[in-house]
Amino acid sequence: MQKLACICFGLALAITAPGFAQTEEFSMPDAATYSPSVAPTRITPEEAPKIDGILDDAVWEKAAVISEFYAVEPHVGKPTEDTFVYFAYDENALYVAVRALDSEPDKIQSRIMTRDGDVWRDDMLRFYIDPFNTGLGGFAFDVNAIGARLDRIIRDGGMPIVAWDAIWNAQGQITDEGWSAEMIIPFRSISFDPGSEEGWGLLVTREIARKNEQVRWANIQPGTRPFDFRQPGRLVGIRDIEQGMGLDVEVLGTVTASRDWTNPRDDDLTVQPSGNIYYKFTPSLTGLLTLNSDFSDTPLDSRQINTGRFSIFQPETRDFFLQDANLFEFAGETFGGSPNGRPFFSRRIGIVNGQQVDLKAGVKLSGEYNGVEVGMLSARMGSTDTIDAQTLSVARVSMDVLDNSRLGVIATNGDPTGATENTLVGTDFIYRDNQFMGGGLFQATLFYQMAMSSLGDDDSYGVMLDYPNDKWGWNVAVREVGKDFRPALGFVNRPGIREYKGRWHRRFRPSDGWIQTWQYGTHHNYTTGLDDRLQSRSNSLNFRLTNRQSDEFELRLAEEYENVQSLFFLPKSVPVTVGEYSNDGVFARVRSSFARPYGTNSEIEYQKYFGGDRLRMKLNANYRPSRFTTIQVEYEHDNISVPSGDVTVQIYSVENILNFSPRVSVNTQVQYDNISEGFSLFSRMRWEVRPETEVFLSFGHGAIIDYDTFPRDFESVQSQFVLRFGNRFQF
Repeated sequence: MQKLACICFGLALAITAPGFAQTEEFSMPDAATYSPSVAPTRITPEEAPKIDGILDDAVWEKAAVISEFYAVEPHVGKPTEDTFVYFAYDENALYVAVRALDSEPDKIQSRIMTRDGDVWRDDMLRFYIDPFNTGLGGFAFDVNAIGARLDRIIRDGGMPIVAWDAIWNAQGQITDEGWSAEMIIPFRSISFDPGSEEGWGLLVTREIARKNEQVRWANIQPGTRPFDFRQPGRLVGIRDIEQGMGLDVEVLGTVTASRDWTNPRDDDLTVQPSGNIYYKFTPSLTGLLTLNSDFSDTPLDSRQINTGRFSIFQPETRDFFLQDANLFEFAGETFGGSPNGRPFFSRRIGIVNGQQVDLKAGVKLSGEYNGVEVGMLSARMGSTDTIDAQTLSVARVSMDVLDNSRLGVIATNGDPTGATENTLVGTDFIYRDNQFMGGGLFQATLFYQMAMSSLGDDDSYGVMLDYPNDKWGWNVAVREVGKDFRPALGFVNRPGIREYKGRWHRRFRPSDGWIQTWQYGTHHNYTTGLDDRLQSRSNSLNFRLTNRQSDEFELRLAEEYENVQSLFFLPKSVPVTVGEYSNDGVFARVRSSFARPYGTNSEIEYQKYFGGDRLRMKLNANYRPSRFTTIQVEYEHDNISVPSGDVTVQIYSVENILNFSPRVSVNTQVQYDNISEGFSLFSRMRWEVRPETEVFLSFGHGAIIDYDTFPRDFESVQSQFVLRFGNRFQF
């Protein structure tokens, strides 16, 4: 396998990529230096447009407009359709409109209606801003052709955070010449630096779904993600705006009716008020006080069964912790693919050993002050039968230094279990060069952390060099996690190791034919103990191909070695003994185009596994017959046979979304696995009466089902009905 990787690397050096497809009379700007700007037109509040998706307001006649867009997918060059985006602002809000021409308006796709749904599957506009000019992240506002909205937090080193919700509005409609939409983003809904001379970073992208065409105003380097702020445009000239008193009060009332079905049966009815108070100390710095935080609208975690040696990582899904979560990110992309050694993991707050603990009160300060980004959080937790009340805190500060570089520090304090005294301090430095080796992005990240516990002190540190570009890309990283490195508010699942990682790829973009891109490369991962004895090794040869319809195919051949130094157990208590194992295997994945009303994202893997064999399949199917409904079914089958026994893991999940309008939807999730034999049903209705007023209704049911005798043995455990009303008052 290693020889094969070396051969492929040599071949890549000898191959020249085919040229990009462009018309003779159309030339692309230099993507490495291109940074357009737009200055919104100042209007009075009386001139503000009515947000209905119809561009008949007089304001759009005098608004600033951008129309110079460039296609980056599936071809590079002139877009097949024209796009016009208009900008205006008054003292209260920013107004944005789009007129998206289309030669075949009857083929415009608009199957998503849900708030925070997958609007990127449709014809849509992405409007992303980086108000602090960090080059690392910001706020995202997406709207499709019928006005369905998605807002997200963009962060460096991770996928956008969808759970973030701001107060804003948008409407859209399909017309005879294409589609149009209008957006209003109140200034009091976002944090920003009003005195910035450079303006705000700005990305504007249009998606033409049926053509798999992506056109951009800035960030026109092919292969870069649409939310990558490495080379943004600029939104300039916004002055003298009003954010009111800067005080927002969110009042929520929750009625919960629950039944515990175990003997003796127990019914309970509770009424609980809760609230959040937001105050902008400055336009760019916001304080938040939360009381009796309510997490009733949190969706089910994706069910996972651990079939490996180390504990698994479950992403955060609760709104309170996702608000401004990008300000707490540490060391950029360093922990993106491997969270081991992460200094702060918000699920440690409120979830202890799988048990939910009430968050009685919390305070948060987030934003920017005098060029310094700040994220501070302190939470007072309730008590349980086994855990005393705890106060848990984290602080993160970062600032720009030199040119395109960033320096930060982080500190945490407290142990959710109350078992130890625990403090962590750390620092990170991110260096960026957008003109490396003739125009590519190069990023270097260094970090150091020290965890101090009543059980002992230890540290963790690392460095990563990253060249994440289209034609060529590579990455190397080294990390050490001390044996006694125990950040109680962080995530460590493999202490006492040194990790060495490397990967590279070579991507091609044929100028014609049915292939959009294809690439190959290798990944390498070596893990040793602190004594430098090899514990794990992984080398893989990777192939990926995407066609013009954006169907994606991936194949991976892997050589893996594991040195198991202590006994561990697979599900159903199947032991894996101490020894050295070769876990070579092959992996394949297919992901169909998002433009179709049906699709799949399925994978299959076969490998030698700890002296035996493993066959794992993950089959996914989704169907969107109309904008009113979406159905997704997923089945995971993991069959493991080792010398000490066999185990088969099966996970079933179904999700159905019913949309009555862009403001009213019902999402139902059903999950079951044969290991815990736990069945979960969670259905929630969300009605956005207006951007600041919401009604939430949910029903959840948990049960135990004997896999071998289903459906005869169905044992209910708990049922819960929740009604919540919330309103946010802005002063």
